[in-house]
Amino acid sequence: MAITMSVSAQVSDNPATMPALKFGASYVHDFPGLTGFGVHAEYGVPITNWAQIEAGIKRIQAGGYPRTGSVKEYTRSTTLDFNVLFVPFSNESNALKIGGGYSFVFYNLRRSYPVYAAGAKEDPSWEVTDSKSMTKGCSLIGEYEYYISENISAGARVSLAKAYSRHVWMGGPFVAIKL
Repeated sequence: MAITMSVSAQVSDNPATMPALKFGASYVHDFPGLTGFGVHAEYGVPITNWAQIEAGIKRIQAGGYPRTGSVKEYTRSTTLDFNVLFVPFSNESNALKIGGGYSFVFYNLRRSYPVYAAGAKEDPSWEVTDSKSMTKGCSLIGEYEYYISENISAGARVSLAKAYSRHVWMGGPFVAIKL
């Protein structure tokens, strides 16, 4: 009878295989006339050399006058995100990532809707509706990351999320700190 014991370790100098904290800011396009900004923080862990999972939080503030100049509409939301990204290209200095995710969105909205007097076809009054709720939905993500050093990277991310009853576009830069 033989008893064998084995210990193995793997070391990689490829930054794409290291866990990271990611911080970023984004331009947000909710719908025509309603734009703003978002900030996000995420923690990502590679599960293979070609895939990673992320969990994060995002804050979005968008506003504007999309329907009438008399009512400022807005979207304010906090989002909990869970993503899976595939890494089809990665080397010592760059990575391209694509994937999707699922989000839980807690939001406050202000919208305005035209109200016409009986028989009138012009000059509506504008009813203001405020709402506060929670929804969930899917997102598509594309990301480019440049490794500045062994522990720091920067890049750009674009996402399309299905939130509320609309699609919300976000895009902007980020910085990641490898752990």
